Amino acid sequence: MKRTTLGLILACMALLAGGTASPARAEPVCAAPSELTRAGFGLPRLAKSLEDKTPTTILVLNSSTVSEKKLAKTSSDKTSGDKTGAAKDAVPRRFPSYIEEILRARYPDGGIVVATQTQPRATAQAILTVLPDLLRVNKPSLLIWQTGTYDAILGVDTGAFGDAVGDGIRLAHEAKTDVILVGPQYSPRTTFAFDVAPYTNTLRWSARGNGVPFFDRYDIMRYWQDEGIFDLDADRPSTTLFDDVHGCIGRLLVGMIADGVDKKTLGSR
Repeated sequence: MKRTTLGLILACMALLAGGTASPARAEPVCAAPSELTRAGFGLPRLAKSLEDKTPTTILVLNSSTVSEKKLAKTSSDKTSGDKTGAAKDAVPRRFPSYIEEILRARYPDGGIVVATQTQPRATAQAILTVLPDLLRVNKPSLLIWQTGTYDAILGVDTGAFGDAVGDGIRLAHEAKTDVILVGPQYSPRTTFAFDVAPYTNTLRWSARGNGVPFFDRYDIMRYWQDEGIFDLDADRPSTTLFDDVHGCIGRLLVGMIADGVDKKTLGSR
């Protein structure tokens, strides 16, 4: 059901009950097909850390993209244009902050900290040069690795891309770190410029071959666009679009993390 239709139904129900529709902004509908959000494989290292109730670090490693930065800037500019209230100084939240907030509530004894490392315009091969130090310094139980976008922009050979991703997963496992791969985001405005599909497919097979979960961000966001949950092709995006999208990505990733923690065993399906 589309979010707009759901909103109308809820408003009508409130009126029929003798009240008025609440002016508060409704939480976004974070729906996605289950096959895109299941872990498929266990996260045994993270599970052990949570069971032992030891300090647990989750490292989010990403490469910034033009479309995402532009959307964040648009949201920030529109919010700061509101001269009333605390919203004036609000900064758009990214999904790692949602992950930390939700996981801390879910695992209150886990001492969870989510650290973010951004490598602008970095290919998977370039990440390999910094990954060992990042793992050594942060000592994460889980690495959430976003990759593929810049490789697609440069037209990197998909075989070389897959080899680099596999090497990165092995480096993480040697450092006793679980891995979730996150694919490129979907943007109707950039699909004509470069094709991320071959890289998404390579990530899917690399994840399966190395026994790690894959979060198919592209197909999830395309589902949102097709179902009218979010308008990712709007000429003037809403002021809440960036926060809403990142909030949903965070919530769905938490679901995948919890699924992987529950599986526990290495390579389980």
